[in-house]
Amino acid sequence: MDHPLIQQIERTGFPEHFQERESNYPVEDIFGDEIMSNDIYFVMKDGSVVLEQNLAEYAVQYLNASEKQAEA
Repeated sequence: MDHPLIQQIERTGFPEHFQERESNYPVEDIFGDEIMSNDIYFVMKDGSVVLEQNLAEYAVQYLNASEKQAEA
């Protein structure tokens, strides 16, 4: 089961007041995707950098989450 906050972030984006703007940011995330100006990324406790669009993949691969989809 997805965490409600993750579901909200997927629907509406990460709340702006939680975002920090950085001028010196990483070149790419843990999956090798380039981080461009204005991209939103997360730095995990272990130092891993994950782009917003890769959060679900990170959860499945590194946090042993199961991806589910509700029936229509």
